[in-house]
Amino acid sequence: MDNLKSEKARNTKRKIIKAAEILLMDKDIHKVSISEITKKAGVAKGTFYLYFECKEELAWSIISNNVLIISKDLEILNDAPATKETIDKLIHKSVKFSMKNKTVIKLVHHTQFLKFINYEDKNNVFEEQFISIIKNWLDKGVENEVLDIKDTRFYATFIFLSVHEILERIILGELDFELAKAEQQLKEIVHKIIGW
Repeated sequence: MDNLKSEKARNTKRKIIKAAEILLMDKDIHKVSISEITKKAGVAKGTFYLYFECKEELAWSIISNNVLIISKDLEILNDAPATKETIDKLIHKSVKFSMKNKTVIKLVHHTQFLKFINYEDKNNVFEEQFISIIKNWLDKGVENEVLDIKDTRFYATFIFLSVHEILERIILGELDFELAKAEQQLKEIVHKIIGW
């Protein structure tokens, strides 16, 4: 019975998040009310407060869901060898994630959305987490004498920010490339950066 309740609760929370995502694609976050979100989700207004204290917490849930997916993708580096195949798999997952989540990525990069949640303060925490995972992977490659990199922190930062920025700009329409076609080029560039 508890599993049924918790599954129902997860579905309700997902419905609220999805409704917010849909509404926020058309309206500024300041102009979307909790009433509109709950109406779109098909739940009572009070139900919103069972899952979220405020709209800012809901907005962070939208971001957190995506960060968790990216974190899981990056975790393949924890136990993986320092090979082209490993980094290629990570880039493939990043491109696939970007293609699947274009709408949400556009939403969270809306200026008002980012200001609303004070994103700059927390963004550095996410980036640092991702960069550390890549750095640890590069460190293992250096330790196993597969890679010859003096400053793995710099390389990890450069690789993360470069791939992230390229994918983000393609999604936001700032670069005229197709994600699927950019994947192979990203792999080749990262190979060259690493020295393969």
